[in-house]
Amino acid sequence: MAHRLCPSRRPLAWLLRGLLAGLGGLVLVNLLFAGAGEELLSWLLTLFLGGGRAVLPADPPLPGPGAFLIPNLDACGPRAPFLLVLVASAPGHVAQRQAVRASWGGVRRAAGYPVQTLFALGAPGSGEEQAQLEQEAQRHGDLVQGRFADTYANLTLKTMMLLGWAAAHCPGAAFLAKVDDDVFLNLPALARHLGALPSPHRLYLGRIHWRVWPDRAPSSRHHVPASAYPVGAFPPYCSGTAYVLSADTALWVLGAAPHVPPVPLEDVYVGLCAHWAGLPPTHTAHMAGSTHYPLDPCCYGEVLYSVHEVGPQAMGAAWALVEGEGEACTPLQRALGVLRCKVLALLQDL
Repeated sequence: MAHRLCPSRRPLAWLLRGLLAGLGGLVLVNLLFAGAGEELLSWLLTLFLGGGRAVLPADPPLPGPGAFLIPNLDACGPRAPFLLVLVASAPGHVAQRQAVRASWGGVRRAAGYPVQTLFALGAPGSGEEQAQLEQEAQRHGDLVQGRFADTYANLTLKTMMLLGWAAAHCPGAAFLAKVDDDVFLNLPALARHLGALPSPHRLYLGRIHWRVWPDRAPSSRHHVPASAYPVGAFPPYCSGTAYVLSADTALWVLGAAPHVPPVPLEDVYVGLCAHWAGLPPTHTAHMAGSTHYPLDPCCYGEVLYSVHEVGPQAMGAAWALVEGEGEACTPLQRALGVLRCKVLALLQDL
């Protein structure tokens, strides 16, 4: 004789089924929207786009001392750091640089790894500003200045300059991180992630932009003429707010530069050079790209590696969340990870 479920136990069974279904749905949503799906896609990219021109250029073009107003050739020191952070800044962004120095940019070890932060910029519009920059360089010893006008149109030139400087004067660094000066960097979390990688080679890591088409409007700040890039969408590339290159990838990008027509969008150009070299980007949802997140202890303290649009006054508060005692996330917050941080970012815009 078949046994029937006692009526009084049916609500409990339904509740358990509902909880399991809800948990399964939450896991699926987290997988799809917290970046795991994108990271899987970026892994698949390595199968289809990997390989290619895998011959490291024997003599990539590197800038000589004459290419710099402030060369700072010895800034890397006698022992190169594990991670060299190169912050793209502008001559007038003194407050931004000082905020970085007073927070994450002032540390020399992160998660047990040696790190170093330098600022890269071009020439200002006046001799008075240049004199102030030279005083700043003498005071802090962390400026590298190229001999070109610091304009938006020269961002690509600035990025290639800082990569060339690193390759020539800090070749022992395992990884290079390029970030903007309004980006908060969780150095311990990023260094820990890089140190756990199975190999320190062929890495181009960041928040990937997919299927971005050139802006053909001549009046646009992001105008890309057909003469510079005549085909359709750009190949996948990492957001210029923050990305990481392994030392060999930086050399490949520099070696590809003579073969890739320059475009004024520096992150697109680095992506085009990496694509030419057969190096697909690796996506991580932990780098925020252009998304700004509210100051949340869990998001800033553990989950995210980079956050965009963090002003000078907020930079110290964000770093305090990393240095805070105890764990920043509860077990549930840690399980939700990037998904929870994304929801917080959406809620702040409502």
